[in-house]
Amino acid sequence: MKLKRSITTDEVRAYNLNGVVRLKEVLDLRTVNNIRSCIDEAVDTLGNSKNGYDLTAITKAAEAKNAAALKKESQGQHDVGGIIKHIQASGKSYLYDNVKSEKSGSFLLDTAVTTRIKEFRQLAMRGAFPEIAAALLNSEEVNFFGDQVFIKEPGTKERTAFHQDATYFHIEGDQCCVLWIPVDPVTIENGAMMYVRKSHLDGILYQPNVFISQTPLPGSEGNILPDIEGHLEDYDIVHFDVEPGDILVHNYKTVHGTGGNLSRYQVRRAASIRYCGDDIRFKTRPGAPKQLHYTNQLKDGDKLTGPDFPMVWKKPQRIAA
Repeated sequence: MKLKRSITTDEVRAYNLNGVVRLKEVLDLRTVNNIRSCIDEAVDTLGNSKNGYDLTAITKAAEAKNAAALKKESQGQHDVGGIIKHIQASGKSYLYDNVKSEKSGSFLLDTAVTTRIKEFRQLAMRGAFPEIAAALLNSEEVNFFGDQVFIKEPGTKERTAFHQDATYFHIEGDQCCVLWIPVDPVTIENGAMMYVRKSHLDGILYQPNVFISQTPLPGSEGNILPDIEGHLEDYDIVHFDVEPGDILVHNYKTVHGTGGNLSRYQVRRAASIRYCGDDIRFKTRPGAPKQLHYTNQLKDGDKLTGPDFPMVWKKPQRIAA
C-alpha cells in the first residue's frame, strides 16, 4: 500500500501552523476499500470487543433509567454506569442534534481494532499511513500508538463533544498526529470533523470528556474546555468536506468535534490511526480511558516501545560518499 502522491511542503506547513491539514486524494481505491471492509468487520463483531460501544443505545438506556443495560455495558473499557451517573450529577445534558430523518441511526465506536482484525493491523503498520506520519512529524522514528473506528449512521442525533485527544492518551510530548480516514463522502450534514485552528499551540491541556456530553471523565485532570458548541462564532473553526481517498490529519492537541448525522441515507464511517515521534514519552493520565489491550505496562518517562507501540518507520540513513 503506497501513497498516490507525496506530501507537499505546503501541507506540512499547514499542519504545523493550523494543527490540522486535509490531504486530498492520497489513497487509492483499493486501500479505501480495504479500510472500509475492516470497519464493517469491526461493526459486525462489535459485541466481541471489550472496547466497542453503541453510544446511541447507551444514551437510550440512560434516559430510560435501564440500570441492567448500563451494568452490562460496564464490563469492558469503561464503567458506563458510573459515567452516566457522573453526567447526571454534573447537570450537563447529552449533546443532540435535531434529526429530521424518519429512522434513528446509531453512533458506534471501537478501540484497538488492530488487535482484533489482522488486515487492519497490517494497514496501520506499514505503507501509506506511517509515511504520512513521518512526513508531518519530522521525526527520526515513528511508532504506532493506537486506533479507533467511528460510525455515524443516517439519523444519528448524538454529537461528538469538542475535545482534545492528548488527555485521553497516556503520553506526553508534541510529536503525535492523528490520521482521520473517511471511507464515505463526509459533509457538515452527515458529521464533518470541525477543528479549532491553532488550538494545539496554546499550551493548555483540557480534561477529556465523555464524547456525548461536555461532562469531563471522572477523575481526569486538566482545564475545563469552554462551551464551544454553544458559541461556535467565537472560535476559529474550520471543517472539511472530504471524499474517500482523502485523509485529515491533526495534532493530538488540536481541539475538535463533530455533529450528528442529519442525512437520510449517507452513513459516515472513518478510521482513526495515531502515530508518535521522537519526543513522545509514556505518561499515566488519571481518569483517562483504560487500555485493556496493552500487553506491557511502561513507566512514566519511558520511550514508546514493545509490541503495543512498534516502530513503523525509520528515517533512511545517508550513505557517506
